[in-house]
Amino acid sequence: MDMRQVRHLVAVIEHGNILRAASAIHISQPALSKSIQNLEAELGVPLLERGPRGVTPTIYGDNLLKHARLLLNQCDQAIAEIRAIKDGQLGHLRLGLANFAIYFLPGVVAELLVSRPGLSLDIVDGTYEGLTALVREGALDAVISGLPPLHQAQDLVHEELVSTEFVIACRPDYPLAAQAATSIAVLDKAQWILPNKPQAIVDLWELAFRTAGATPPRPVLQSASMMFVKAMLLEGPFLALLPRGIVHYELESGRLAAIPVATVAEGIIYRAGSVHPPALFVLIEAIRAAQREGVGGARTSRPGPPDGGTLAAAFTEAIRLAQQREAGVVAGNTRRKKSAHKTRDTAGVVEASDVSPAKGLRR
Repeated sequence: MDMRQVRHLVAVIEHGNILRAASAIHISQPALSKSIQNLEAELGVPLLERGPRGVTPTIYGDNLLKHARLLLNQCDQAIAEIRAIKDGQLGHLRLGLANFAIYFLPGVVAELLVSRPGLSLDIVDGTYEGLTALVREGALDAVISGLPPLHQAQDLVHEELVSTEFVIACRPDYPLAAQAATSIAVLDKAQWILPNKPQAIVDLWELAFRTAGATPPRPVLQSASMMFVKAMLLEGPFLALLPRGIVHYELESGRLAAIPVATVAEGIIYRAGSVHPPALFVLIEAIRAAQREGVGGARTSRPGPPDGGTLAAAFTEAIRLAQQREAGVVAGNTRRKKSAHKTRDTAGVVEASDVSPAKGLRR
């Protein structure tokens, strides 16, 4: 299997038609068909189902497609890095930004682009779930996001960079805005607006209410658009649970007020056990330096110990319980893997004992 065959397979699956794929990659249809047939013969399985309306991947083709996309993306990245090094450049970085990305990041990137000639970036936004899927495919080098306390995938590195304070944001004239500690009894009757991604934040919000013995109120609105959430907060008597950085400028200008709730980690996520562009680690160090020096408001202050009976206390306890539960899941998975290895090893011993040098396999 060579890279040319891999590119041919991806093109055919993405276009759903061999003729259209051949036209897109500028080869003849017979040559493309022959390339796919040779690949199928080499692997010994059918990769495509041919029908009157085109082609679709078989279970084998679908599985190979996931690896093929990662392989092609890594190959393209390697070529780009080698060309950049040859030209004396730092290289290119493909970065995803989730809704809760470090709010002082633009200042860090601006400083890098000025101080590091040759550095270039492609930046896309999205959700934690969607962007980390692109990291797995190799379409992105890394994602900057809030780090979920639950369900951190083992195939991805979650490197904490800063601590961000979560707040209950509202208009300054909202009755709760002047209260340093707000009880669950009051908050469960409020009109809430919530970001619907990442799901981990929504889960923690619900768990905070349940931890305090209250039923989570039904949000009146959920949106993945932070711009829309902030606009709604400015328009009416609503509450939203958000990272302070998301509403940093609105708080500075006095257009919104905030009640401190809890501190959550933000950081960078990238593939474990892979080769990464040098620009990735330059960016990580620049973020750490900005955090140490407090550039652009980068320093974050942790809220003091929360009062009992408040959402802050409930949220802090919910994070503790979530991390405890996650640790239990990881430990359980580790025990199961060890048990499975032990079972296979034992099975291997039994099977070996059934083979006699003199008699061969026992019947």
